[in-house]
Amino acid sequence: MTSSAPREPDASEPLTRGLIVIGPGTSFGVELVRRYGREGFALGVVSRSADTLTRVREALAQEGLTVAGAVADVTDSTALAGAVERVSAEIGGLTVLVYNAKLSIRGAALTVAAETMNQTLAVNVTGALAAVQVAAGLLDDRVAATILLTTASPRTEPVAGRFVLAVGKAGLTALAEALRPTLAARGIRLRTVVLDGRVGPAGPLRPAEVADHFWQAFAAPRGDVFRLAPVRRDTAVAQLPLEV
Repeated sequence: MTSSAPREPDASEPLTRGLIVIGPGTSFGVELVRRYGREGFALGVVSRSADTLTRVREALAQEGLTVAGAVADVTDSTALAGAVERVSAEIGGLTVLVYNAKLSIRGAALTVAAETMNQTLAVNVTGALAAVQVAAGLLDDRVAATILLTTASPRTEPVAGRFVLAVGKAGLTALAEALRPTLAARGIRLRTVVLDGRVGPAGPLRPAEVADHFWQAFAAPRGDVFRLAPVRRDTAVAQLPLEV
């Protein structure tokens, strides 16, 4: 199969652009979905928790934004595929898939249980693979088809017992590198978004800044790795893109 670049939007072409976020989380999920909603995207969320789905919907309903949703555990590949397909159909087709699900269990390198590592990898790596596999079929022939995977820099991990999460995020980065050429051959961009710090209202990475960074990671015409890193406790600088 010959490599092909993703089709870029044509101003004269009517578009139904759809976003699905898998694992919106509590730190910046609402802001991320809101950011794409401001750009006219149809919005969808897949979450393990019905409460999370309700929280996202209620927060954005106040701004007139409708969010389609489904509940699925990313470690159940069949349920995940069904959920993504249903939400994609409801929003009129998929343009951007964001995989933000993670499992962080504290443990030191020499004492963490093997089962804990397996549980973490099932969410942080295997779940991402299942999501990419179902998304690839939905993204074929879509304008600006893009998959964004949330990762973390090894320079900030492992700290404070985050050994297992560090291994999982490293595995996700390796997964992205291995998948990228195959997806590119189908006209699908796979980009990693590296959040190099804790996200929260007090920073160092603030939710609105992170959400905008995810938008820029989609909108940038080129680049594979997009890193957001704090330069001081109260500010952040985006490096778009970080070529690798």
